[in-house]
Amino acid sequence: MNDLYNMIKPFLNQTILSKYKFGFAGEVYIEADRFEEEYNQNLPILEKYFSLKKPFYCNRNYTYYSTDLNETTDLVKNIAFDAPIILNLELSYDNKRYIIFSLTEYMLSCIAKLVGVIFSYTSLDVNYYKALKEYLIDLTDYITQIIFDEELNQFPPLSFDLIDSIISDMKDLNISDVREYSEMDNILIMFITYFALCDYIGEHDIIISPLQGAALIPPFFISMQKYTNSMNRCCGLAGYEYVRFSKYDNNHYCELSLIDQVHLLSAQYPESTNILLIDDNTGTATTIKSIKQELLKYFKNISTCALEYYWEGKIFNADYPAFQLDEIDLITPLCYRYFKILEEHLKFLKNKEDINFRYDLVEFSKINMIYDKIDYSLYINNNCIEASTKTRIFSVYERIKDVMEMLSKTNS
Repeated sequence: MNDLYNMIKPFLNQTILSKYKFGFAGEVYIEADRFEEEYNQNLPILEKYFSLKKPFYCNRNYTYYSTDLNETTDLVKNIAFDAPIILNLELSYDNKRYIIFSLTEYMLSCIAKLVGVIFSYTSLDVNYYKALKEYLIDLTDYITQIIFDEELNQFPPLSFDLIDSIISDMKDLNISDVREYSEMDNILIMFITYFALCDYIGEHDIIISPLQGAALIPPFFISMQKYTNSMNRCCGLAGYEYVRFSKYDNNHYCELSLIDQVHLLSAQYPESTNILLIDDNTGTATTIKSIKQELLKYFKNISTCALEYYWEGKIFNADYPAFQLDEIDLITPLCYRYFKILEEHLKFLKNKEDINFRYDLVEFSKINMIYDKIDYSLYINNNCIEASTKTRIFSVYERIKDVMEMLSKTNS
């Protein structure tokens, strides 16, 4: 395996992410006194996307989490219209970059919601799936350039006719709702895990991820790989695909079964395709194992990965049927952050009122790791028998620590 990580480590010194205050759900805060004057001057545009959480402005509000199809498509049109205007405004560079970064995140979320619906209906899939998948890559290419402090160029254009056509066809199918959000919409976590996993990612041809939680991981990882590889003249992933399947979330309709979805993939890719199957998080690993089992009927080379894990359930609750170390190929020490805690936090983000920020500043940009709670190295050594598995786990572990430390130094 080529050690791409050491080749691309210098990119870490170029990132702007260490300058931002990331919250629990991946939202980003900016000090009100740095933003207030320019915010008020452009209130008709910016109030659509930001909320005041004193003493900060937050780049998510209730519209980001809308489940209404009309509100979501209105947001898509607003962003496509507003972003070019903002790029031409006389704003301070840091504020403009923060605004455009935020609008790109909004657009990523909205398009991912639409993809989740389009994928589930054959008639929509045929007409729109490819175009929106390609647009997701355009957006992650763009946000990657922002992350590495490249010049703010033209916002990725989107056809209003395409969106109008999607709306019309969805309404013909009596579709009125979309998913609230993709669980892994945290740019900081995706950025850190990309650097930790980059060597292993480079060994694969395509990424496959389950909708809706992991929708943003494949395009973001591909854009990161394209950006870092452009300096190293390395090859990149050929593409990405989705499947709709969950052992626990059956609230979202899909015309095709997992069996049928995978059968269609087998007609597009040869048996020898190296597949990286990535989910956003896992507790029991049941979902990812079920998808892999179906893929193995047609493909020989499949590696599995999740970005976050329910380590607490595995280590501190013996009755919990948690994932096994030899069941997933790429394991990170990132701890599970979902369910009740996240639901409570989202209520705070969606609150329309100006309320005082309730979390201590030390919680900003904090990413929970299981090695903060246990002797991770000792645990892996005692519980992992397979040598190659242990090597991979420790490699990812060391790199995540390394990336976190480098981002911390840059911030200081």
